[in-house]
Amino acid sequence: MKRTAIGCIAFLILAALVSPFIKEVYARHQIMQKLAPVMTEQDKLAFQSWKGDAASFARSLEARCEIQNGKGSAACNPYRTAAE
Repeated sequence: MKRTAIGCIAFLILAALVSPFIKEVYARHQIMQKLAPVMTEQDKLAFQSWKGDAASFARSLEARCEIQNGKGSAACNPYRTAAE
């Protein structure tokens, strides 16, 4: 009985430690799916080496798009929706 309780507690602690990493991986996957049609190969490589969170990468692409096309441009909508 004591061994089972210790095993359950260890499992809960492990799950609590791993869950933030799983959430970030899932967020990166979702953003990649949204941005895949509009990203260049260079953007994809930059995303793989990005140290921040996935939403901040989408915001950086949106900022770059706004510099190139003007603020509020329709061309930047995919980046805008991915960053939300």
